[in-house]
Amino acid sequence: MKGIVFVKFNEFIEELWGDEFWDTLLDEADLPSEGIYTSVGTYDDQELFTLIQLVVEKKNISSKDAQFAFGKWVFKELYNVAPAGAHDFKDVFEFLHAVQDFIHVEVKKLNPDALLPEFEFLSETANTLSFNYLSPRKLCFFCEGIVHGLAEHTGQQITVSQLECEHEGDNRCVIEVVKI
Repeated sequence: MKGIVFVKFNEFIEELWGDEFWDTLLDEADLPSEGIYTSVGTYDDQELFTLIQLVVEKKNISSKDAQFAFGKWVFKELYNVAPAGAHDFKDVFEFLHAVQDFIHVEVKKLNPDALLPEFEFLSETANTLSFNYLSPRKLCFFCEGIVHGLAEHTGQQITVSQLECEHEGDNRCVIEVVKI
């Protein structure tokens, strides 16, 4: 996983619970990287899952809630470093299409080894968009949070639900976004 995710997770944790809590997580996690992350580095996915699990245990929240909260928080951070042209999309649905068709394409140009999630769009009406969230990391709850962060950014009211979820035994994660 690209280091920017780890750097932003560090910032997220410190903003919510302080540097001491972050240091506690690193001490207990005993990570190969020792928690020394750079935005351009690449780190083992398991490090993020280990850190999230420790947050879950220490804060008595679900993994789903932890991933969702981080996703919602990190949207603005990723938006700020998005490639030129990404800021042209002002609608939730347009932006989600742009993630697949433009933003991730540009990210791959800069970081060819980046393993990015893919969206397979299944259906769309004026108010409803559903897509298959494809990622070996299975961070669908993180994705839901990002979509909520996106909606806050655009000022649009939405609901997000999963029609299918690998964490619930389904073969895929299908996310549905409805404009209210």
